[in-house]
Amino acid sequence: MKRFLLPFLLFAVIVQTGYAQGDLKIFGHITISPELNRNIRLSDQSTQAHYDQFRLKMNFGFKYLYKDFTFSGRISTGDADNPRSAYVNLGNTFSNKALQMDKAYIKYQKDGWAAWIGKNSINLWKTNEILWDNDVKPEGIGVRKNIHFYGTYTTDFQINAGYFFVNENDDTGTQVPTTFNRQSNLTFVQLKTLLYFNRHRFVLAPTYMFSQLPKSLDYKIFSSIFNYQFNHKYSLYADYYHNFSRYEGKEQINTNLENQKTGYDIGLGWRHRKFKAKFMYAYIEKYAVIDFLSQDNWLLPATNDTQYGSNFRGWTSRLTYWVRSRMTVALNVWYAEQIRSNTPDSGLFKATRIRLDIDYKF
Repeated sequence: MKRFLLPFLLFAVIVQTGYAQGDLKIFGHITISPELNRNIRLSDQSTQAHYDQFRLKMNFGFKYLYKDFTFSGRISTGDADNPRSAYVNLGNTFSNKALQMDKAYIKYQKDGWAAWIGKNSINLWKTNEILWDNDVKPEGIGVRKNIHFYGTYTTDFQINAGYFFVNENDDTGTQVPTTFNRQSNLTFVQLKTLLYFNRHRFVLAPTYMFSQLPKSLDYKIFSSIFNYQFNHKYSLYADYYHNFSRYEGKEQINTNLENQKTGYDIGLGWRHRKFKAKFMYAYIEKYAVIDFLSQDNWLLPATNDTQYGSNFRGWTSRLTYWVRSRMTVALNVWYAEQIRSNTPDSGLFKATRIRLDIDYKF
């Protein structure tokens, strides 16, 4: 990855000196996160000692605007074996420092249309990271169309679509390298409807996601994502997920899990001046979402490789304070336990995670 760093920085300098400053944006952020893991119970009903981590993530990028086009790239900390997290642990493992090309794309935007090609954040509207982790930057093509209506109340209609290449995960959780001739792929289409009048705002976004993984399982996921906001202070959201694929008789999975294909979450939000709070309860069965693309904050510590961002139930809370416009401090708490064991004769994992995020953006 080091071979990308110098050309990346040289390009940013050349662009900055050759064009007007308003056309170029240099940005980045750094997050420092002390973390505690507590109340850890393993499947054999034994307990694991509490352990603490001191985590760090940071990125640096640029955007260059030329007429209706945007050229952008970003490098970030992270681990190629875990695309869902840009964190590195300070301590003994920090010797394994890693930088990766987090974003590199060209975007066209005009008259309500937007399209990009390359490696970028997924153009999927969502209320949380359960369907897709924010740290996962897919490679492929994304398209968006906005339609705006006027009247006694205002509505917006948005179509999001994408076709992406993804690394394949087999049933053991080992990521299998792919080639250009045999790529695993993922397609999604989302229809987002927004209605707002006075101080009320409603959003409904049905989404269909299809993933074809030759050596693993296909996913046909329908999700219904709903959000209601009142007076810019209070919000309520509820999401539902269901996988329509049939796994009966599949050799890759245990019969104890083959019908675990439904999930939901419900949450409350509040914002006042410099404070913002969010609380959510989630119930996500094993195959309700594509677990190796789902949020990793719920992961239970010290489990085997088959434990990803699904097959759990629990709650999370987040309290954020804006120290300055570009600096925030947030306290996060997650409690999670498995819904169903991987085999009938094993128990259920559970654990509590507490993390303080000190984030600065520039």
